[in-house]
Order: sequence, then structure tokens, then C-alpha cells
Amino acid sequence: MNPTLEQASRDDRSFVDLVDFKWLMAGVGWWVNLTRLQRDKSYADECLQRAMSGGSQLLRERAAWLLGFGAQDAGPEPHPFAAPAG
Repeated sequence: MNPTLEQASRDDRSFVDLVDFKWLMAGVGWWVNLTRLQRDKSYADECLQRAMSGGSQLLRERAAWLLGFGAQDAGPEPHPFAAPAG
């Protein structure tokens, strides 16, 4: 596959994962600003912390996947905002 297409596919998948997370959060009453989620690490940490402490098993699993703690075949790669600062 073309490297440019591979990157675009990863980027699209990453965005879909974030939108999925956003709607799961909305389902439990927490609104998430996707732009801010991707640019503001403290906001992302707060959102992920809320998700991990929420009552929805699926939401906790999605947050764990975004943080990189999920089972390898169970979900997406960790999102770049979850990566430690270099």
C-alpha cells in the first residue's frame, strides 16, 4: 500500500476512534470538544479520567484503548495525545 494512503487510513481511523469516544461520553452526560481533546493534554487527561471512572463498561474500555492499555486485538492503537511527551 502507498505510504501516504496508509497514513491517511491511520489518521481517519484515529479520528473515528475519537468520535466514537465523544459519543460514548455524551451518552453518559459529558460533552467532549474534539478539537480541544487533541490539542490540550490536561483536557484530554480530564476526559479520559472521567471516562475511566464512569459507569459505562464500554466507555472505560474505549478510554483504556485510547490510553494504550486495551487488549491488542480489541481496539485501536493508542491515540497520539495519549503518548508521553518526548
